[in-house]
Amino acid sequence: MLGILPLICQSADEQEPANRSLSIDSKLRQSILKDLPAIQIFKTTPSSRFLVDLDVVSRGHPYIGRRAERPHTGGHVYFNPLDKKQTRDVSEYPPIYAVADGVITRIDYSFELRPMFERALGRDVANRRYGIGLTFAREQERGVTFHYSIEPFVRPKDPDFYDQFILVKLGQKVRKGEVIARMYLPENQELAKKSHIHFNLIREGGGGFISPSIFNTATVRAFHKQWNLFPNNPDAPIPPCMGYKLAPDENPFERTAIDRL
Repeated sequence: MLGILPLICQSADEQEPANRSLSIDSKLRQSILKDLPAIQIFKTTPSSRFLVDLDVVSRGHPYIGRRAERPHTGGHVYFNPLDKKQTRDVSEYPPIYAVADGVITRIDYSFELRPMFERALGRDVANRRYGIGLTFAREQERGVTFHYSIEPFVRPKDPDFYDQFILVKLGQKVRKGEVIARMYLPENQELAKKSHIHFNLIREGGGGFISPSIFNTATVRAFHKQWNLFPNNPDAPIPPCMGYKLAPDENPFERTAIDRL
């Protein structure tokens, strides 16, 4: 495989690429539900496979629910920057794993985020992310999807740039622990430190994001050791958990509020 060339960002006067995403249709969604376990299974038999290897994680935080001082409806993992290198093979970037057996029901190949001022560049930038939806469980007649929002702090000039980091196809069945993507980290060290994966669960049919509290105690405690919460976080200290101060509809197992899950 060819190495990754240094990233070239798009200038303001060039044509803006469109968002590019694919989802399976509703009939296929319904057909896969019969083979998926009930989400409650993950309360008694949680997953031991975190979405990334923790030795490459620099910091993170759990899903912080709406009952918290500063809610954030997704867990985050941030990465240690890679050594500077002119070209790099895709296989050298951190692997991203399937957290459970399931089916790939959505792929975001390129999706624009809202503009933000980037101090490392000295200007506003609307970065682009990529992402994967892994439907792995059901809640009655609705699928439950693990949502990987993969967010390098860059805006590639090539709208297909992230395709090489996505290692699965729409509708593909995957096994827990399978590498489904690679985390692109830019050469700019300041941007690499901000690059992260936002992760949460989604119920089909709406209802907002829900806590990704599907991991076993050992995984939760290992992730907790890597958090390094920002000192101005009003909710700190947060005990080991994947979901903190959850509202009833953010609890994946039952519609009750809970402080830690």
